[in-house]
Amino acid sequence: MATSLLTRVKARVDLHTSNRARGLIQGRGRSLFKGSGEDFDDLKYYQPGDKISDIDWKATARSGEPLIRQFNEERVRHLSIVADTSSAMAATAADGTSKRDAMILAAGMICFLAQKNGDLVGMVAGSDARPIQLPSRSSDGHLELLLRTAQQATTTASHTADSSWLLERAFRVTAHSTLMTIITDEAHPTVEDFTLLRRLTTRHDVMVVRIADADPLQSTALDLDVIDVDSPREVGSMARTSKRVARDVAAYRRERRDGISEMLDRLHVSHVLTQGESTVVEDMIAMLRAREYRHAPA
Repeated sequence: MATSLLTRVKARVDLHTSNRARGLIQGRGRSLFKGSGEDFDDLKYYQPGDKISDIDWKATARSGEPLIRQFNEERVRHLSIVADTSSAMAATAADGTSKRDAMILAAGMICFLAQKNGDLVGMVAGSDARPIQLPSRSSDGHLELLLRTAQQATTTASHTADSSWLLERAFRVTAHSTLMTIITDEAHPTVEDFTLLRRLTTRHDVMVVRIADADPLQSTALDLDVIDVDSPREVGSMARTSKRVARDVAAYRRERRDGISEMLDRLHVSHVLTQGESTVVEDMIAMLRAREYRHAPA
Protein backbone atom coordinates (compact mmCIF):
# COMPACT_ATOMS: atom_id res chain seq x y z
CA MET A 1 0.00 0.00 0.00
CA ALA A 2 1.37 3.44 -0.95
CA THR A 3 2.49 5.70 1.87
CA SER A 4 0.01 8.51 2.50
CA LEU A 5 0.96 12.05 1.57
CA LEU A 6 0.35 13.21 5.14
CA THR A 7 2.72 10.53 6.49
CA ARG A 8 5.38 11.62 3.98
CA VAL A 9 4.96 15.24 5.08
CA LYS A 10 5.40 14.32 8.74
CA ALA A 11 8.56 12.39 7.88
CA ARG A 12 9.94 15.29 5.85
CA VAL A 13 9.23 17.79 8.61
CA ASP A 14 11.06 15.58 11.11
CA LEU A 15 13.93 14.99 8.70
CA HIS A 16 14.49 18.57 7.60
CA THR A 17 13.99 20.51 10.82
CA SER A 18 16.41 21.11 13.63
CA ASN A 19 15.67 20.31 17.27
CA ARG A 20 14.93 23.99 17.84
CA ALA A 21 12.42 24.10 14.99
CA ARG A 22 10.84 20.86 16.18
CA GLY A 23 10.25 22.48 19.54
CA LEU A 24 8.39 25.31 17.82
CA ILE A 25 6.13 22.86 15.99
CA GLN A 26 5.51 20.51 18.90
CA GLY A 27 5.56 22.78 21.92
CA ARG A 28 4.53 26.26 20.91
CA GLY A 29 2.56 25.75 17.72
CA ARG A 30 -0.60 27.46 18.91
CA SER A 31 1.13 30.83 18.95
CA LEU A 32 1.53 30.51 15.18
CA PHE A 33 -2.21 30.61 14.67
CA LYS A 34 -3.26 33.62 16.71
CA GLY A 35 -6.28 35.52 15.51
CA SER A 36 -9.63 36.87 16.51
CA GLY A 37 -11.83 34.67 18.66
CA GLU A 38 -15.48 34.98 19.56
CA ASP A 39 -15.32 36.64 23.01
CA PHE A 40 -14.23 40.24 23.52
CA ASP A 41 -11.43 40.56 26.08
CA ASP A 42 -9.76 44.00 26.10
CA LEU A 43 -8.51 46.96 24.08
CA LYS A 44 -4.92 47.63 23.10
CA TYR A 45 -3.08 50.21 21.01
CA TYR A 46 -2.88 49.44 17.31
CA GLN A 47 0.48 48.07 16.11
CA PRO A 48 1.66 47.65 12.50
CA GLY A 49 0.49 44.23 11.37
CA ASP A 50 -2.74 44.25 13.39
CA LYS A 51 -5.96 43.77 11.40
CA ILE A 52 -7.72 47.00 10.42
CA SER A 53 -11.05 45.25 10.95
CA ASP A 54 -10.29 44.90 14.69
CA ILE A 55 -10.08 48.67 15.24
CA ASP A 56 -12.69 49.92 17.72
CA TRP A 57 -13.59 53.22 16.09
CA LYS A 58 -15.65 54.56 19.00
CA ALA A 59 -12.87 53.89 21.51
CA THR A 60 -10.37 55.34 19.04
CA ALA A 61 -12.43 58.55 18.74
CA ARG A 62 -12.58 58.88 22.52
CA SER A 63 -8.88 58.28 23.13
CA GLY A 64 -7.42 60.01 20.10
CA GLU A 65 -5.22 56.95 19.49
CA PRO A 66 -6.09 53.92 17.33
CA LEU A 67 -7.27 51.08 19.57
CA ILE A 68 -8.08 47.52 18.54
CA ARG A 69 -10.30 44.92 20.13
CA GLN A 70 -8.63 41.84 21.58
CA PHE A 71 -10.49 38.56 21.81
CA ASN A 72 -10.10 35.40 23.82
CA GLU A 73 -8.75 32.58 21.69
CA GLU A 74 -11.20 30.08 20.31
CA ARG A 75 -10.60 26.47 21.26
CA VAL A 76 -10.87 25.43 17.62
CA ARG A 77 -9.44 27.49 14.80
CA HIS A 78 -10.31 27.39 11.15
CA LEU A 79 -7.44 27.32 8.69
CA SER A 80 -7.82 27.45 4.94
CA ILE A 81 -5.42 26.54 2.16
CA VAL A 82 -5.89 28.41 -1.10
CA ALA A 83 -4.02 26.24 -3.59
CA ASP A 84 -3.02 27.29 -7.08
CA THR A 85 -3.69 24.10 -9.06
CA SER A 86 -3.00 25.68 -12.47
CA SER A 87 -0.75 24.17 -15.12
CA ALA A 88 2.03 26.53 -14.03
CA MET A 89 2.27 24.65 -10.73
CA ALA A 90 2.99 21.40 -12.60
CA ALA A 91 6.20 22.89 -13.95
CA THR A 92 9.71 22.83 -12.50
CA ALA A 93 10.74 24.85 -9.45
CA ALA A 94 13.99 26.77 -9.08
CA ASP A 95 15.69 23.90 -7.25
CA GLY A 96 14.83 21.41 -9.98
CA THR A 97 11.96 19.74 -8.11
CA SER A 98 8.29 19.92 -9.06
CA LYS A 99 6.38 23.01 -7.95
CA ARG A 100 3.43 20.70 -7.36
CA ASP A 101 5.46 18.59 -4.91
CA ALA A 102 6.61 21.74 -3.12
CA MET A 103 3.00 22.93 -2.89
CA ILE A 104 1.86 19.59 -1.42
CA LEU A 105 4.67 19.73 1.15
CA ALA A 106 3.74 23.32 2.10
CA ALA A 107 0.05 22.43 2.39
CA GLY A 108 0.89 19.28 4.29
CA MET A 109 2.97 21.22 6.77
CA ILE A 110 0.02 23.51 7.51
CA CYS A 111 -2.17 20.42 7.95
CA PHE A 112 0.39 18.82 10.26
CA LEU A 113 0.72 21.88 12.48
CA ALA A 114 -3.03 22.44 12.56
CA GLN A 115 -3.76 18.85 13.50
CA LYS A 116 -1.29 19.01 16.40
CA ASN A 117 -3.24 21.99 17.75
CA GLY A 118 -6.71 20.54 17.17
CA ASP A 119 -7.48 23.06 14.41
CA LEU A 120 -9.65 22.51 11.33
CA VAL A 121 -8.36 22.83 7.76
CA GLY A 122 -10.32 23.46 4.56
CA MET A 123 -9.24 24.16 0.98
CA VAL A 124 -10.18 26.32 -1.98
CA ALA A 125 -8.62 25.52 -5.37
CA GLY A 126 -9.46 24.82 -9.01
CA SER A 127 -10.83 27.12 -11.67
CA ASP A 128 -14.08 28.76 -12.72
CA ALA A 129 -14.84 25.70 -14.86
CA ARG A 130 -13.89 23.22 -12.11
CA PRO A 131 -13.99 24.84 -8.67
CA ILE A 132 -12.68 22.80 -5.74
CA GLN A 133 -13.78 23.33 -2.16
CA LEU A 134 -13.25 21.12 0.88
CA PRO A 135 -14.79 21.94 4.29
CA SER A 136 -12.80 22.53 7.47
CA ARG A 137 -12.04 19.25 9.25
CA SER A 138 -9.12 17.69 11.09
CA SER A 139 -9.14 13.90 10.66
CA ASP A 140 -6.26 12.09 8.98
CA GLY A 141 -8.62 10.96 6.24
CA HIS A 142 -9.78 14.49 5.51
CA LEU A 143 -6.27 15.95 5.44
CA GLU A 144 -5.09 13.12 3.19
CA LEU A 145 -8.03 13.81 0.85
CA LEU A 146 -7.13 17.50 0.83
CA LEU A 147 -3.54 16.81 -0.20
CA ARG A 148 -4.51 14.17 -2.76
CA THR A 149 -7.12 16.46 -4.31
CA ALA A 150 -4.59 19.27 -4.75
CA GLN A 151 -2.01 16.87 -6.17
CA GLN A 152 -4.36 15.25 -8.68
CA ALA A 153 -5.83 18.60 -9.80
CA THR A 154 -2.41 20.02 -10.69
CA THR A 155 -1.24 18.78 -14.09
CA THR A 156 0.19 20.29 -17.27
CA ALA A 157 -3.32 19.96 -18.71
CA SER A 158 -4.85 22.07 -15.93
CA HIS A 159 -6.28 25.56 -16.41
CA THR A 160 -3.98 28.54 -16.78
CA ALA A 161 -3.20 30.52 -13.64
CA ASP A 162 -5.91 32.99 -12.57
CA SER A 163 -5.06 34.43 -9.18
CA SER A 164 -7.88 36.99 -9.33
CA TRP A 165 -10.51 34.25 -9.66
CA LEU A 166 -8.88 32.20 -6.90
CA LEU A 167 -8.75 35.10 -4.43
CA GLU A 168 -12.32 36.15 -5.23
CA ARG A 169 -13.49 32.57 -4.78
CA ALA A 170 -11.65 32.24 -1.46
CA PHE A 171 -13.31 35.39 -0.16
CA ARG A 172 -16.81 34.34 -1.21
CA VAL A 173 -16.81 30.77 0.09
CA THR A 174 -14.73 31.03 3.28
CA ALA A 175 -17.27 32.06 5.90
CA HIS A 176 -15.21 31.73 9.09
CA SER A 177 -12.35 34.06 9.94
CA THR A 178 -9.33 31.88 9.17
CA LEU A 179 -5.59 31.71 8.97
CA MET A 180 -5.49 31.58 5.17
CA THR A 181 -2.40 30.22 3.42
CA ILE A 182 -2.18 31.00 -0.30
CA ILE A 183 0.24 28.65 -2.11
CA THR A 184 1.20 29.68 -5.63
CA ASP A 185 4.23 30.43 -7.82
CA GLU A 186 6.56 33.40 -8.04
CA ALA A 187 4.35 35.26 -10.54
CA HIS A 188 1.32 35.39 -8.23
CA PRO A 189 -0.56 36.98 -6.67
CA THR A 190 -0.01 39.82 -9.14
CA VAL A 191 0.19 43.47 -8.19
CA GLU A 192 -3.19 43.85 -9.89
CA ASP A 193 -4.62 41.64 -7.12
CA PHE A 194 -3.92 44.30 -4.45
CA THR A 195 -7.59 45.20 -3.90
CA LEU A 196 -8.66 41.55 -3.67
CA LEU A 197 -5.88 40.78 -1.21
CA ARG A 198 -6.68 43.83 0.89
CA ARG A 199 -10.30 42.69 1.12
CA LEU A 200 -9.14 39.22 2.21
CA THR A 201 -7.03 40.71 5.00
CA THR A 202 -10.07 42.47 6.47
CA ARG A 203 -11.61 39.07 7.24
CA HIS A 204 -8.68 36.64 7.39
CA ASP A 205 -5.11 36.42 8.63
CA VAL A 206 -3.28 35.81 5.34
CA MET A 207 0.03 34.14 4.54
CA VAL A 208 1.48 33.62 1.06
CA VAL A 209 3.92 30.85 0.08
CA ARG A 210 5.39 31.44 -3.37
CA ILE A 211 7.39 28.76 -5.17
CA ALA A 212 10.08 30.08 -7.48
CA ASP A 213 10.19 29.06 -11.13
CA ALA A 214 13.13 27.32 -12.72
CA ASP A 215 15.32 29.41 -15.00
CA PRO A 216 13.19 29.55 -18.17
CA LEU A 217 16.27 29.67 -20.41
CA GLN A 218 18.36 26.80 -19.00
CA SER A 219 21.28 27.98 -21.11
CA THR A 220 23.70 25.49 -19.53
CA ALA A 221 21.48 22.50 -20.31
CA LEU A 222 20.70 22.86 -24.01
CA ASP A 223 20.29 19.09 -24.33
CA LEU A 224 17.07 19.48 -22.34
CA ASP A 225 13.90 20.82 -23.99
CA VAL A 226 12.25 23.82 -22.30
CA ILE A 227 8.48 24.03 -22.72
CA ASP A 228 6.23 26.92 -21.64
CA VAL A 229 3.31 25.13 -19.94
CA ASP A 230 0.97 28.15 -20.03
CA SER A 231 1.35 28.53 -23.80
CA PRO A 232 2.73 25.12 -24.77
CA ARG A 233 5.67 25.75 -27.05
CA GLU A 234 9.35 25.06 -26.94
CA VAL A 235 11.74 27.89 -26.06
CA GLY A 236 14.29 27.95 -28.88
CA SER A 237 18.03 27.53 -28.38
CA MET A 238 18.79 30.97 -29.89
CA ALA A 239 16.71 32.68 -27.21
CA ARG A 240 18.19 30.47 -24.50
CA THR A 241 21.79 31.40 -25.39
CA SER A 242 21.25 35.11 -26.06
CA LYS A 243 22.90 37.36 -23.44
CA ARG A 244 20.44 40.14 -24.20
CA VAL A 245 17.47 37.83 -23.66
CA ALA A 246 19.04 36.60 -20.41
CA ARG A 247 19.43 40.18 -19.15
CA ASP A 248 15.87 41.09 -20.11
CA VAL A 249 14.43 37.96 -18.48
CA ALA A 250 16.42 38.52 -15.28
CA ALA A 251 15.35 42.17 -15.09
CA TYR A 252 11.69 41.30 -15.70
CA ARG A 253 11.67 38.57 -13.03
CA ARG A 254 13.44 40.82 -10.53
CA GLU A 255 11.00 43.68 -11.08
CA ARG A 256 8.01 41.34 -10.79
CA ARG A 257 9.39 39.68 -7.64
CA ASP A 258 10.11 43.00 -5.96
CA GLY A 259 6.69 44.40 -6.91
CA ILE A 260 4.84 41.45 -5.40
CA SER A 261 6.96 41.51 -2.23
CA GLU A 262 6.37 45.22 -1.81
CA MET A 263 2.61 44.74 -2.21
CA LEU A 264 2.50 41.95 0.39
CA ASP A 265 4.62 43.97 2.82
CA ARG A 266 2.31 46.93 2.37
CA LEU A 267 -0.64 44.72 3.31
CA HIS A 268 1.28 43.28 6.31
CA VAL A 269 0.91 39.80 4.81
CA SER A 270 3.44 37.19 5.95
CA HIS A 271 5.09 35.75 2.85
CA VAL A 272 8.01 33.69 1.62
CA LEU A 273 9.53 32.91 -1.77
CA THR A 274 11.01 29.42 -1.64
CA GLN A 275 13.16 27.64 -4.20
CA GLY A 276 11.12 24.43 -4.16
CA GLU A 277 10.60 21.17 -2.35
CA SER A 278 14.13 21.10 -0.95
CA THR A 279 13.77 24.43 0.90
CA VAL A 280 10.06 24.93 1.56
CA VAL A 281 10.00 23.44 5.08
CA GLU A 282 12.88 25.56 6.36
CA ASP A 283 11.57 28.68 4.64
CA MET A 284 8.08 28.24 6.07
CA ILE A 285 9.47 27.75 9.56
CA ALA A 286 11.41 31.01 9.17
CA MET A 287 8.20 32.77 8.04
CA LEU A 288 6.22 31.33 10.96
CA ARG A 289 8.93 32.36 13.41
CA ALA A 290 8.75 35.92 12.05
CA ARG A 291 4.97 35.83 12.55
CA GLU A 292 5.39 34.59 16.10
CA TYR A 293 7.80 37.43 16.85
CA ARG A 294 5.47 39.98 15.25
CA HIS A 295 2.49 38.77 17.30
CA ALA A 296 4.41 38.46 20.57
CA PRO A 297 3.09 40.65 23.41
CA ALA A 298 4.96 43.94 23.78
